[in-house]
This record gives sequence, structure tokens and C-alpha cells, in this order.
Amino acid sequence: MRHRAASARRWTGAARRATSGLGAALRAGRNRRRELLAGLDAEALVRALPLWVGTVTDVEDLLPPVPGMFDLVVLDEAAHIDQLRAAPALARARRALVAGDPRQLRFVSFVADVDVAATLHRQGLDRFGDRLDVRRSSAFDVATGAAPVTWLGEHHRSVPHLIQFSARRFYGDRLELVTRHPRNERADVIDVLTVSGATVVEGVNQAEVTAALDLVRRLADDPPAGGIAVVSPFRAQADALEAALLAAFDVDEIERLGLRSGTVHAFQGSEADVVIASLGLVDGDPPSRHRFVAEPNLFNVLVTRARARLTVVTSLRSPEGLVGDYLAYAGRPPVAPDAEPVTGWTADLAEELRRLGLPVRPGYPVGRWRVDLCVGTDAEAVGVVCAVHSEGVAAHLERQRTLTRAGWRLHDVFASRWADDPIRAALDLASRIKPEG
Repeated sequence: MRHRAASARRWTGAARRATSGLGAALRAGRNRRRELLAGLDAEALVRALPLWVGTVTDVEDLLPPVPGMFDLVVLDEAAHIDQLRAAPALARARRALVAGDPRQLRFVSFVADVDVAATLHRQGLDRFGDRLDVRRSSAFDVATGAAPVTWLGEHHRSVPHLIQFSARRFYGDRLELVTRHPRNERADVIDVLTVSGATVVEGVNQAEVTAALDLVRRLADDPPAGGIAVVSPFRAQADALEAALLAAFDVDEIERLGLRSGTVHAFQGSEADVVIASLGLVDGDPPSRHRFVAEPNLFNVLVTRARARLTVVTSLRSPEGLVGDYLAYAGRPPVAPDAEPVTGWTADLAEELRRLGLPVRPGYPVGRWRVDLCVGTDAEAVGVVCAVHSEGVAAHLERQRTLTRAGWRLHDVFASRWADDPIRAALDLASRIKPEG
């Protein structure tokens, strides 16, 4: 790939002139930059630099105004992008892939309804009002109405306890939890820290700021590899948290901890191993503040940024509604999934493994798949595949890929290899998976 990227076929004379012109344009002022970009050879430029990654707000200041200059444009987090910001990127595409989650945060528009209606009427587009309503219809909404939709249901980020509430409440159990494994199925990884005597002054709950700072200090001795995020729904609370963290930790320490802070909106599309969420509410707050935190899309993003552990810092004594339901969920221990009965060779092998003293769970669910036998406990558990998947070879291979990507150690123990002798098969498998000593 490195050789091809530097090949003479890509770096022709025209390509070198185009990239040199791009460098000159980027050093110029904004108006002059756009003039210089308009004069670039877009075809030669993308031949030399075929992959571009950036934000939709940068497109007009970084790319020539040439329709269809890219074979493919991928618009990610599209439910968070309004049509006006998406248009310059999509105009430069021959084909587009639009990805988004309608259950997460949407864009915020400050365009007045009367201006939208007047513009549509002036252009004779009244009958397309719902689709072209730039206040309410995101780029994702428009795409779902114009092209086939593929549902990406596999969840690979968080341990089950962190995602199960959202999977049921916001996605109707359509998410497939590929992260489930005996090492984490009973892991209680949501903590609720209730602070007392809190008040909100100018939008800041100082008691929660202090509590969140103490939590970060405790993590500092053994920080998670994937970083720490401190998040709040409210801008004033997020700013107070950031100021407290900057006062407590220098730049080197912040980098060592992988420490970030901000509002929920700032963390759309982001994640961290450990998340500290400060709700910033007290029971006596105006109803509008309570409604803001309990907005389903915002709350869904708030509680799904963590990969390994979430601590909710709250001053609420009597939480209600969505927030109350979540805190009640967090207070209950996780429940292990049900196994599935098995027959034939799989059942015979399971019985022999049990006789050897190995814990066996048949039909262990991982996302939409079932592991024929899950053998062992906690992190030592392995998956045993006893036959080709009942839906055929393609499903079998897809299951193997999914489980391997999720970190499962798999062993094939087909009856044909052992002449239908489950005793020999069990002895061989046990010798391979039992820890030494």
C-alpha cells in the first residue's frame, strides 16, 4: 500500500501541481483560499490523495468545488448533521453512504419555521416540505427516505450491564450484545454516587463537581488504558467540571490519564473506558431542567459512552421518570442470560465434560448467535463449536468471525473427528483448555 501510494501513476505532474496548489490555498486567507481551490485539478488531486477524513464544516475550505470528485463519500453521525452542512460533502460524491443513529443526539437548528416555509414556497417545493424541513429533518432522515436502510445491530463497545438498559428502552431489544462473555455477564459496572446538601447556583452544582474530582483523583493511581471522560448534560456544569480538572491536573497528568470533559453533545460519537456523569440536578430544580436531562436521545448518549465502567454522580433524592428508571436499573445486579437446550452430539459432549469437572453452559447467547457449548468460567471460558451452523456454511463463517472479533477462544470439536466418541473428544478438549497446575 505504501508503494502504491507513492507510485508514479498517482503522483503525475498534474497531481504534484494540484497538491502544491492545495498547500498554497490552505496558507491563504479564506476568500483567497476559495478562489485558489476553485482553480485546482480535482481529478489529479484525489488521484494523489485518494482518502480524505474531516468534518462537514471544513469541506468548503479544504476541497475544490467540483461535483462528484470522490467515488464515495461516507457521512457518519448523520442524524447529528443538518441538510445544509451535509450538502457540500454530498455534492462532491458520485455515491454516498450515510450512517447514523436516530436514537442519539440530533442537530440543533436556529432557522425559523416561517423562513423555511417561505423559502420552500418561493422555490415551488411546498409538496416536499416534510423532507426539506431543514429544522427537523437531518441528513440521515432524508437518506432513509431515499435509499434502502441496513440495520447495524451488533454492539461491540460496552460490557452488557452498561448497554442493556438502552438496548431495551431505546432500541426495543434490537441490539445484539456481542460483548457478552462469562467474564463480564454478571459484572456490576454502574455505580451511583449520591451527594447530599447540593444546590445549583448559576447552573453549577458544586457538590457534584467536588465529588467528580475526587473520583478522578482515585483513578489517577491506576488509570484505565482507554481513558477517563467526565460528562454533564449542562454547559455550565461541564465548564465547572473542566475548570476544576484543569486546576487539579497539569497537562502531562491529563495526557497520562487520557482525561477529557465536556457536555453530552461534545461526546456524541466518542467513548472512554471509564465515564463519570454528573447530572447537575437537584430535586427543586425547575421542570425544564429535569425534562432536558430526561430527553431520550440525550440520555441515551449520556449513559452509553463508557466501555468498562460508569459512575453517575447525582444529588437527586427522589428521581422520577427516565432518570429514576435508570438509577433503579443501576441498583439491581446484572442477570446472566439463559442457556439453550441441546441434543445429540452436543449434549453427549457436554455431559462428558461435566463428568471431568468442567462447568458447561450449552447454547450460550452472544448477540444473535449461540455458542454450542461455553466451557469454563469467567475469563477462562472458551467456546466449543460442535457442528456446522444449522443455517449453513455462510452463517457458520459469520458466527466464527463475530465471535473471534469479540475475543472468544474457539475450539472445533466435530463428531466426525472423534468417530462419534464423546469421551475421547472430552478428554482431548479438557487437556487443551485446563490451566496448567
